Amino acid sequence: MDKCCRKITKVFNSIIVIWVVALLLCLALTGGAFLSIVQQPGYSVGRTISSNGDGSASNSNVSTPPISVQSYDKLKNCAVDQRTPTNGITYLTHFNCGQVTTFQNGTTLRHFTIIAKENVTVPISNTGLKLQAWTYNGSIPGPTMRMTEGDQIQITLINSKDSRHPHSIHMHSIHAGAMDGVPGASGDSGMVLPGQSYTYHFSAQPFGVYPYHCHVEPIDQHINNGLYGMMIIDPKTPRPKMTEMAMLMNGYDLNYTKEGVDRLPTVQEVKTGLSENQHGNQVYTVNGVAFEYSDHPIHLVTGQPYRIYLVNMLEFDPINNFHLHGNLFQYYPSGTSLIPEYKNDIVSLMQGDRGIMEFNYAYPGTYMFHAHKTEFTMKGWMGMFDVTKPKEIGNMASMGMDVELGGKQSLSSSSSSSAAAASTTAAASTTVTAPPPLNPITTTTTGTQPQQQPQVPWFHVN
Repeated sequence: MDKCCRKITKVFNSIIVIWVVALLLCLALTGGAFLSIVQQPGYSVGRTISSNGDGSASNSNVSTPPISVQSYDKLKNCAVDQRTPTNGITYLTHFNCGQVTTFQNGTTLRHFTIIAKENVTVPISNTGLKLQAWTYNGSIPGPTMRMTEGDQIQITLINSKDSRHPHSIHMHSIHAGAMDGVPGASGDSGMVLPGQSYTYHFSAQPFGVYPYHCHVEPIDQHINNGLYGMMIIDPKTPRPKMTEMAMLMNGYDLNYTKEGVDRLPTVQEVKTGLSENQHGNQVYTVNGVAFEYSDHPIHLVTGQPYRIYLVNMLEFDPINNFHLHGNLFQYYPSGTSLIPEYKNDIVSLMQGDRGIMEFNYAYPGTYMFHAHKTEFTMKGWMGMFDVTKPKEIGNMASMGMDVELGGKQSLSSSSSSSAAAASTTAAASTTVTAPPPLNPITTTTTGTQPQQQPQVPWFHVN
């Protein structure tokens, strides 16, 4: 018996020696490349993303425990009230994370309800200008839908029975063609008739920031009237903790119906002479209301890192831009990378383009942010950051907004009607949904009860 054990031990030791020699040969022949491959981020158990001093993110291969869905949603500052339409002030930090169901197999299902409604009176300036708008959930822009990469998503679009036109939702992300929201090409998802509904379903991918909008012809009319919004797909590992804001750049052509629909001219029209009418915007904004953040400056604090999710949905102008005064920002095009591509004080975007900006202010003061095109600035696309040292009151704070990271203030609109909540049922349904995973273990609704907005001098971003 002892002789047998000694033979087994000898064989085992020989195997160990062979493995050690093989490893040493790999290291010698590859010059260390073997170790560099093993140490790549993709091979690590987890990843921690820390914040650099300038507000940008940095990667380190330090294992971290996975974060729960509920904890991540709290970190995202998900809105409690998902029904009340936003306004120019509340939209800034209002993130709609949907109704959440978690299943035993680890799948997270998020369901969003979007109601398309026409002839909604929406203020587009603080001087009395209003638009008879077409809206998603009663506001321009529509709700900022927020999810995590890999989540299973259902978005139910209800076209109000009072609408006169079909509508759809086209999302900029990766999904099946049947979910693309384009009439003709996408089947039922491309045209939801008045009084009907349709449920889009897809897996949220890849992480980044995306626009969504109606894709029914004439597309420019549906966009000009207000049918668009922002969608944020967060990475599975949270970005560095920062105070976050959503900013969507847009404009309004108030003479659209007089100028006619953009289309290919007929042969006869070319022979007889083309109309010289061209579409053009009379109002430019960020987040739907001209000069909103000039009339109500946003209060920031020195040394605090900030993140802006930026989307351009401006129609009729080929390009738009965002210029930050007195500072530079780290920029992540499309938000699809965790490493910034460049550092600048201005970024130019075509329609549908987007990205993420990260920055902090070292010095207190009042700083403008605006489109670096005088026409856009003079017609409404301009705002102010009122930057103070911690616990100090700024020069413009009595007029301003204070946006707090913890989400302790209600972000629901105190001035908008509950138009988005009025139509909760549809006359007919063409809903098509993917069968959800079995055995749900938790269901969480990220709030349905409207809350009153506290009467405070600021809307704090801290």
